[in-house]
Amino acid sequence: MKRIKRNPEKFEVIDLFTALGREHGYKLTVKEDVDDFIDRIGASLKASQENLNLLYGKRVESLFAHVAGALGRCRFIKQEDSGEAFTTEKNIQAPDYKVVLNDGSQYFIEVKNCHFPNVKSPYPFKKEYMEKVERYADLHGTQVLFAIYFSHYNKWFLLRKESLMEQKNRYVTDFVNAMAQNEMSLLGDRTIATEPNLSLELLADPTHGAAVNEKGEANFIIGNVKIYSSDREITEDLEKSIAFYLMRFGDWNEGDAEAIYENGDFKGVRFTSTPDFPPEEQVFTMIGELSSMVSCSYGEQTIYEKSVVALDTNLEPSVFSVEIPDGYKGKDLPLWQFVMQPNPDFKG
Repeated sequence: MKRIKRNPEKFEVIDLFTALGREHGYKLTVKEDVDDFIDRIGASLKASQENLNLLYGKRVESLFAHVAGALGRCRFIKQEDSGEAFTTEKNIQAPDYKVVLNDGSQYFIEVKNCHFPNVKSPYPFKKEYMEKVERYADLHGTQVLFAIYFSHYNKWFLLRKESLMEQKNRYVTDFVNAMAQNEMSLLGDRTIATEPNLSLELLADPTHGAAVNEKGEANFIIGNVKIYSSDREITEDLEKSIAFYLMRFGDWNEGDAEAIYENGDFKGVRFTSTPDFPPEEQVFTMIGELSSMVSCSYGEQTIYEKSVVALDTNLEPSVFSVEIPDGYKGKDLPLWQFVMQPNPDFKG
């Protein structure tokens, strides 16, 4: 999936001038109006930089489009709540995105960011707000879904209104209810499992000197890279790519670098990823949802030292994902893929 090319510097700046001009009576030919526009957007940008709720919310909104695009089931994704619109309807609000899936089904999706640390804390949707979004969806004959990113846990959940719990003036959900009612599988989300452990070895080039000094620092030139799954060397390129991706963005813990010695000679370093709880009754362990891994990958481009440094990126969604075909089981890297289905009868 690729982004449709646009020229925001040419068109969106003049659109913004026009939009603000309606509010402030700007004229294109009046220098003072142009100067006021520039000052106004500068002040607005500075205020936005200091509004952390706005920054995190807008980043998650942009993140959703990349997650949906990377999961592989979307044919078309478009920001819906932008551009001018005219209507005879009252109390109407456009949702964030319209998506068209590969099977032709269409949905509006409203994106929300929740950072509650308590899994039982209720996340609210005011009924007045819900009615506005639903009116917009009904006008188009399209169902609206709600994508909630529980950022504290790096988890995405896709919910219908019927999945929410109704209260007097609002609907609510919490982490547990959202997990049980989750429909992210519509977009292609899967939970991946494999055999522990996963290891990456950076091996020294034998034609150059390699040693560990008294401070424990290794100085060497990498001559080869090997990846292992449960002591099996992974040799196929696709499986290497998958294993490396799982190590980088999965839920398992990455240990410290471990020196590799052979007959007393330093040969390289090993990094090993292990689950918190090794399997007991089965050979595999869950390593995470694809949507969560894409979110981690996207975070490398937009988050630095826990601060938002960018809301979006010029990279395509595929850059943040890895190719794991449906039903793929692997050879040296055995994979289990779980497609989670919602439980509409769940009562949390």
